Amino acid sequence: MSYLPQSSFTCLLALLLTLLLGCEGQSTPPATTETATDTTPQSTAQTEPEPSAEKTSAESTSPEQPTVKPEEKQTPVAAGHTPAKSEKTPPKSSDTPPPKPIFEGWPTPKLAIVLTGERHGYLEPCGCTQNQTGGVSLLANLFKQIEDRKWPVTAFDLGGLVKRNRRQSQIKYETILAAMKDMKYGGVALGPEELRFGADIFLQLHNPDPPQPDTTPTFLAANLLVLETPELGKTKFKVVETNGVKIAVTSILGKSRKGQFPDITWQEPAKVLPEVIKEMQATEPDLMLLLSQSSKDESKELAKQFPDFDILLTAGGVEDPLGDPEYIGKTMMVDVGHKGKSAGVVGYYPDADAQGDPRKRFRFTVISLDRQRFKETPKMAEHMQFYQDRLKQEDLAAKELPIDHPRGATFVGAEKCGECHTKAYEKWLTTAHAHAYESLINGRKDQIERGDKIISRIYDPECLSCHVTGWHPQEVIRYKSGFVNKQQSPHLLGQQCENCHGPGSGHIELIDMDKVEEAKKVMRVTLAEAKKTTCYQCHDLDNSPKFEFDSYWEKIKHPWRD
Repeated sequence: MSYLPQSSFTCLLALLLTLLLGCEGQSTPPATTETATDTTPQSTAQTEPEPSAEKTSAESTSPEQPTVKPEEKQTPVAAGHTPAKSEKTPPKSSDTPPPKPIFEGWPTPKLAIVLTGERHGYLEPCGCTQNQTGGVSLLANLFKQIEDRKWPVTAFDLGGLVKRNRRQSQIKYETILAAMKDMKYGGVALGPEELRFGADIFLQLHNPDPPQPDTTPTFLAANLLVLETPELGKTKFKVVETNGVKIAVTSILGKSRKGQFPDITWQEPAKVLPEVIKEMQATEPDLMLLLSQSSKDESKELAKQFPDFDILLTAGGVEDPLGDPEYIGKTMMVDVGHKGKSAGVVGYYPDADAQGDPRKRFRFTVISLDRQRFKETPKMAEHMQFYQDRLKQEDLAAKELPIDHPRGATFVGAEKCGECHTKAYEKWLTTAHAHAYESLINGRKDQIERGDKIISRIYDPECLSCHVTGWHPQEVIRYKSGFVNKQQSPHLLGQQCENCHGPGSGHIELIDMDKVEEAKKVMRVTLAEAKKTTCYQCHDLDNSPKFEFDSYWEKIKHPWRD
C-alpha cells in the first residue's frame, strides 16, 4: 500500500479548509435517472440526483458540517463524476421537476427481479450531505414498494460488495449479507473484492443447508474452487422458484478480474460453463441468469458463446447507467452501476414469448435510490446500529496498525498551535471544522426533522478519518500519533490545523532552536496547493459533491501571521 508523502501536508490544509467550510447546504432535490425498456427497445433518461457517497454515514450538525471519509480515493474530477455536460449532472435550476414514479406504465409482471452489484463498500451514503442516493436502507424500501404492488419479487447480486481487505471490511461484508437476507436475495456472486478475504471467510459465512433456500443469499461461483473442492464455500448454480417462475442462476469470474486470491483456484469460464449449463437445463427452468463478474466485452462474448442465458448481469459498466439493455441474440445483457446508488429491476412477462420476440418478455429499468421516492427502512437501521456496535466493541480505530507520518513528526493539537497562532486558532473555533467530531453523533437537521434514527459513528474509522486529527483520509489509516478515541486523545478532536499543515512537533522544535524561517517553511501550504489537492482529501466527489473551493475558503480563511 502506498501513502501520500508530503502532500498529506498539503492535503491537510484543505481538510481544515473543507471542514471549517463544512458540508453542503440544502438544495432543491434534483430529478433522478430512471429508464425503462418495455416492448420496444427505446428508453428515456432523466437527470439523476446527487452522486452517492460513502458507505458509512457520518452525520453533521448543520448544512456546513464536514464530510466523512470516502471509500475510494478520488481526485477533483473522478471517474463516474463528470462535472460538465453529463446527463447525470444535477441541474442548476431551482425549478427541477420531481422524479417520475417508479415503474410508470408497467403492467403487473409475473415476476420482478431486482439486480444489484459492485457496491464497493457503500453500505450507506455519507451522512454529511443531503439528497445523496443509495444505501441498503433505501434499497429495502424499493423492495417494500414492489411488494406493496402485490408483485412477486426475487433478487440477485453481482458481488463486489466491499473494497478493502481489512477487519472493518469483513464486518461490513457480514452486515451487507445480513441485510440481503432480510431483503430475500436468492444468490450473490463472488467478486474479486471479497475473494481477497480468502477461503476461511467463505467457509465461515456459507450456509450449505439454509432453512429457506429460495430466500437465502447463497454464494455462487461456477469457475472458482475453494481449497480445490468444487462445492466447498459456494455452489455452481442455484434454482430459485417464485410465483411459479423457476430461475436457474450461476456466476462466473472473468479473466479480467482474475487475481491471486488465498486458497481460491480460477478456471476458464468457457471450459466450465457447458457442463454447468447442462445441469441447469436439467432442472427445466423458465429463465436462466448469468451473473458475470467480467468486463462488458467479456460478458458479450459469453452471451454469444452461450446463448442459453435469458438474462446476463455484467460488471464493468459505468457508475450511473442509463438503463438501456443490450440484446445479444435472445440474451438481455444489463448493468446496474456502482456503489449501491441504483438498482436494476427486470419485469418478466412470459405470455409475450408466443409473439416470437425475446425482447417482449422483459421490461428493464435502472432506478436511482433517491430520498424523494424512497424512505429509510427501520430494519436496515438496526443493521447499521449493529455494525457500529461491532466497530466499537472491536475498537478498530485503536487496533488497526498505524503508520509513521512521512515527516517523522507527531501531532500536538490545535490548542498547542493556538499558543502562538492566536487569531487563526480563534477563527478555527468558530468553524464547523472544530465541531467535526460532534457531527458524527448529532446528525443533520434534516435527518432529525424526518425522524431518521441517528446512529453515532465515533468508532468508525471510515468516518473518523475526516472528522478527527491525525489520519490519512483517503487510505483510512491512522498515523501513530493521531486520534485514537476521546479518552486517549481529546486534544485531537475535530478537523484541526495539523490535518492541513502537517504534524506540528517538528515546527515547535525548530522554533525552540530559533530556526524561524525553516519552521515556517515546514508548515507552509499555499492557497494553490490547498485548492488543487488538500481539500479534496475529504471533500471529494463522493462525499461532498457540492464542494467549491473559493466560496468555502471564505468561511475558514485565516491569513494572520501571529
